[in-house]
Formats: sequence, structure tokens, C-alpha cells
Amino acid sequence: SIALDVKDGEAKFEVVNCQSYKGYVVHIGHLEEGEFNVGDDVIATFDPDRRRPIKSNHTATHILNFALREVLGDHIDQKGSLVAPSKLRFDFSHKAQVTLPELQKVETICLEWIQKDVPVFSKELDLKSARIIPGLRAVFGETYPDPVRVVTLEYDVEEIANDLENPKWRNTSVEFCGGTHVAKTGDIKEFTIMEESGIAKGIRRVIAVTGAEARDAMKTAEVFESRFATVQAMAGREKDEGFKALTVDLNQAEIPALLKADLRDRVATKRKEWDAEARAREAAVTKAAGQAVAKYFEEQPNAIGYFTQVEIGGNAKALQSILSQGKMLGKPVYVLSIDAEAGKVIHGNYLPPSAASSGFDARSWASSVAEVIGGKTGGKPDSAQGVGTDVSKVVEGVKVAEELFIKSTQQ
Repeated sequence: SIALDVKDGEAKFEVVNCQSYKGYVVHIGHLEEGEFNVGDDVIATFDPDRRRPIKSNHTATHILNFALREVLGDHIDQKGSLVAPSKLRFDFSHKAQVTLPELQKVETICLEWIQKDVPVFSKELDLKSARIIPGLRAVFGETYPDPVRVVTLEYDVEEIANDLENPKWRNTSVEFCGGTHVAKTGDIKEFTIMEESGIAKGIRRVIAVTGAEARDAMKTAEVFESRFATVQAMAGREKDEGFKALTVDLNQAEIPALLKADLRDRVATKRKEWDAEARAREAAVTKAAGQAVAKYFEEQPNAIGYFTQVEIGGNAKALQSILSQGKMLGKPVYVLSIDAEAGKVIHGNYLPPSAASSGFDARSWASSVAEVIGGKTGGKPDSAQGVGTDVSKVVEGVKVAEELFIKSTQQ
């Protein structure tokens, strides 16, 4: 924003936009106080705090333009750009998504230019002469004034003007530009690419940040690295929920694109490993639970049933394995297990048809146990399951299940 002030302070006009019309620079905005008259002497000022990051982002856009051409090829043409205090955006022609290795090369070239801390030069040249400079970058279809302002890195425009066709100018950034820039590339301090995406057929977009915004983005990435380490140290359901939350937040995070891609891959890999381990543990528990029922009746063939508390946590598959084993053996089964992570009790039964009666089936059996441990139940006449809410009553629940079976079958 540029302020226009009368010398004696009588008026102030806040400028929100500047446009060039037929050789005049038109300042567009609103009058904040006082009034202006034709012929008044005014002072044009700008906000240095706002201008500083704009200068960095503008020079960084030139560097990015150069780097994209170096990595992707000479077919890269600028199709639009935005230079704001908080970020820079650059649109360019390219038929394919920029791969991560290519993006890494682009970012590395940009950082190398910043580290070189070379001067930024600008000077007006006649348009015809300027157009023949090797490596010149200009917006396709744009109409440029004559003379045109040329902005270069490292090599003085005066030096280039004295040897216009020297191929070494191809090794630096040369652009037609009327905007504001830093004095030297090192003033940019930091640079990182935040996003690369397609916005139309054959048009790609890169969004990047510099300076404080780049440092903030990297610090945010460090926070996610710390969260990743914390999640890996978790166990059980907490770890599963931790991975889910981390994945969602990471997808929405405003962190450097390359760091995000790398972290996404590592999170996905560790989550797959965890899921595989969890499935293996669940399968082992499920198998062991079914085998325990078979072993019990092998050792006690005359037992009236299998009524006990089992250590399967909230493993529904293991519970089903136990009930299936009871059905296969034709034996009554009622088991309860504490799901410590959820603070609940899972329970289920199998009742052979020979043990059922008009007033007693698997559903009524489970409902009676639920009166002790709380919660709800459901199922079929031969098998029912439920989830209880009072983990302190599990032992009593097992006792009630066995006593009710004996009482009902004896009748």
C-alpha cells in the first residue's frame, strides 16, 4: 500500500492498487481524511514492512522461473504469477506433474542462488536489443514498453548490453520486469516450495514462501516429525487412533511440499507395518482362543460347558472363534472378556439346540448376564453377543452365566 500525503498533513489517500494507463501510473484507493486539489504537491510513501517480503518473493519468483527452465526444459513459459507479502505463486506451461526428484532439484537450485548472495541488477534497454539476450524470460503474449526494464542476477545489465548475444547469459536469470526486488539474493534468507499442482490442461502451479514464512513452515514440519515419533511409541488402540489423526492433520498441514511427501511416505509405511502386526496379533489370539476351547473339552470330555473369562481384549474375531468352536463341538459356551482400552466387556455364547427350552435360549441367556454387567445384547436363538459397561462385574457375570445354564437345563 502506498500513502499519498499533502506536505502539511491536511489530507491522506490510501492506495490499494496501481495501474498503468497510456503512459500514466494511476493510483487507485480511497480518501482517508482531508481533500485533494489539482496541482497539490504530495509525498508518495510505502509500507516498508509490507514491501520487504514482497521484494524477496518477487526476486525468488525470478529464481524459480530460471530453476524450472533448468530442470524441466526450455518449453517452460510463464502463464501467470502472484507476488504477495506471505507467498509467491508461479504458473507455467508443462504437460506433466513435476515429480518429487524434479521438485527437489528446482528447490536446490533456488537455494543455491540465495546462498551465492549475488547482486540483483536492473536497467532499461531498447526492446529490440533486449529480446535477443540468450536465456531471456518474458511472459508470452505480453506487450512490453520500449524501452523495457531488464532485471538480472549476478551480471550487470550494462555488461550484458555490451555483449548482447554472449551465450553465458543463458546461465543466469534475465527477465523483463518493472517490479521491486532485493538488492542481492542473500536478502531472501530462506526459500521452500509449499505446493505443486495442476490448474488447467498443460498448466502447472508452484506455490512457495521465503524468509520468516519459510522458517515457520519448517518449524511446523518439525512439530509433525515430533508427533510421528510420539505415535510410534504408542501401543494398542491409542497408536491406531494416533496414526489416523496424524494422517488427517498431515494432509492439511502447511509445510514444505518435499518434507510433507517424505513424511507422508514414512507415516504410511509405519502404519502399514503396524496394521500388519496388529492383524498378526489378532490372528494369533483368535487361533489360540479357539484352540483353548477344543483343548478344554479334550481334557474334560464330560464338562457340561465352557464358562469362563478369557483374555482376548476387545477382539471380536477371537470371540467368534470361541463360539464357532463350541458350535462345532456341540458344546454350550459362554465367555466374557475385558476390553481394557475401551473400558467395556465383550461377551457371547453358543447354546446347542438340545439345551434350549421354551423359556431359555441364547438371547435370554445373554440378557440375564447383561443385567449384571450392563450394556446391550443381541443375536439368534443359538448364539448371542453383547457389550457390557461394568468391567468390575465380569467374574460375577461368568458365575451367573453358568448358574443360569445349569438351572435352565436341569428344569
